[in-house]
Amino acid sequence: MSGDGGGETVHGCVLLVGAGGIGGPAALALAAAGVRELRVVDDDQVEITNLHRQILFDEDDVGRPKLDAFAEALRRRFPRLRVDRRSGRFTPSAAAALMPGVSVVVDATDNFASRFLIADVCRLTRTPVVHAAAVRWRATVMAVSADGGPCYRCLFEDLPAGDAPDCATAGVAGPVPGVAGALAADRALAILAGQRSIFGRIATYDGLSDTLRSVPVAARSTCALCGERAAISTIDASRYVNACARDTEAGDPESGSPGPVEGDRESGSPTPVERSREGGSPHSPQHWRS
Repeated sequence: MSGDGGGETVHGCVLLVGAGGIGGPAALALAAAGVRELRVVDDDQVEITNLHRQILFDEDDVGRPKLDAFAEALRRRFPRLRVDRRSGRFTPSAAAALMPGVSVVVDATDNFASRFLIADVCRLTRTPVVHAAAVRWRATVMAVSADGGPCYRCLFEDLPAGDAPDCATAGVAGPVPGVAGALAADRALAILAGQRSIFGRIATYDGLSDTLRSVPVAARSTCALCGERAAISTIDASRYVNACARDTEAGDPESGSPGPVEGDRESGSPTPVERSREGGSPHSPQHWRS
């Protein structure tokens, strides 16, 4: 793979949320295509059980912060690439500091709370986003324009009640996150190039049948995020807690229930996210895991 990231520079900053099995392949593809600036958000460490799908890491990285190993691996291959490391999670309180200067977001997270939060923040800041997920043998990718319609909430109105399978519980075939990452990078590059044909469709790869389908997604006029009477205008941390987490008082480690996305715990007030940005740049929820 070229060490200079290819030929012409692709202008724009890509915010990559998640430095794991999807984030790694997406970053490689983006850098090789000429993207020069990545902002990466992650708070996890490299684990040996994840090496089969997290291709930027090896056994020497086990126990290290993913961000450090991630940035070093990319810089070895692409010396001209700027990796802006942001340690932590994409939370309501962190979103305001993460979004300025971002041209497109790649959502490579592994839980529904984060996916809905990213969808909402991107809509309110008028930032296009590519949602990518992988579980078992299936990869799913959807690009959403800055205007929404259709958006992630057009597909799935709100967080599912109770638990949903993820890589830890359902497993994932090693190559599948790579496919998801490559598809996500392809959509992000198309957005940076000004192409709009990728919006309004969802791509699904089935590794068992080795098939890739792209089908249209309809916008919902009643969508709370991008519909005619959209109700979501601020980021309230309580919105990103599913019914199971509520029942177990915001996440019980013993039960394995997911907790809420962190917000402003002291005041309990919604977190405002700016609506304007200068310069303006047939599936079930369980498939949206990574």
